[in-house]
Amino acid sequence: MLDNVIDISGFPLDAQRREAQAKRRIGLGVTGLGDALIMCRARYGSRDAVFLTEQWMAAIRRFAYRASIALAQEKGAFPLFDAEPYLAGETIQTLETDLRDAIRTHGIRNALLTSIAPTGTISLLADNVSSGVEPVYSHSYTRSGLVTV
Repeated sequence: MLDNVIDISGFPLDAQRREAQAKRRIGLGVTGLGDALIMCRARYGSRDAVFLTEQWMAAIRRFAYRASIALAQEKGAFPLFDAEPYLAGETIQTLETDLRDAIRTHGIRNALLTSIAPTGTISLLADNVSSGVEPVYSHSYTRSGLVTV
């Protein structure tokens, strides 16, 4: 879905559209980490919480790269993709061998896939879930803000 957003977004400047389409960067992020840790009875910042977070983030990363490789097979790699420099990248070097081999063979649809973005407002849409990778600060609060119509 995030890859399709690149194609339907209205960019103010043509240069912005070209840049977005040339690299097809997406920001698959995280929301609700604090709540997930509570559900697993892992205190935020503890050894158990760090272990769980590392496992979850590794799974998200692996599935994100697998999906982008599959999209490259279906729709083509991002226009600026050049296999050797891309595969030589520091982050890409940390991927599992099967993912690097698949990128070499099929390319990848999105130059960048994951990010830890601020998700405070987005988390509100998920109906009372902790935002981003932050801990739960309070189990009860009143949020106020300006409403414009």
